[in-house]
Amino acid sequence: MSPSQFAPHTRRQTFRIGRTRRRALYAVFTLLLVTGLVWLAVHWAHLDPEAEAPWQAWSMRVHGAAAFTSVFYVGTIWTSHIWHAWQRARNRAAGALFGGAVALLVLTGYGLYYFNGESVRGLTEWLHWIAGAGLGLLFWLHLSRGRRAGP
Repeated sequence: MSPSQFAPHTRRQTFRIGRTRRRALYAVFTLLLVTGLVWLAVHWAHLDPEAEAPWQAWSMRVHGAAAFTSVFYVGTIWTSHIWHAWQRARNRAAGALFGGAVALLVLTGYGLYYFNGESVRGLTEWLHWIAGAGLGLLFWLHLSRGRRAGP
């Protein structure tokens, strides 16, 4: 084997997420956003409970499945994208904001499932809603700053 086979990846190869994985990440985060917004719209519309229940139940089932999937996909880019970019101080601020929002969503999603008590649950709901709604903006910020920096 030649030494070139063990050479480190180029900077562009290290940070760029493969097309299939990138599209899967975009799809799962879009699904999370859409199902979360559907749930919020139905929740705040105060529909008849018989009309509201099926929409909320199905949006939460799909949202929960997409949440588990998103954690898996974020794990798949940990070494190839997140760790390498962090080591080279590339796009740290936007990446940290995006990663922090994802971490907050994971923690508050866990809390929404397990926490009891009106005040704790209410705070957890609001944190989850705000972080979820803001994640799209944080993603755009991270993506645009990363592309602007170049390879």
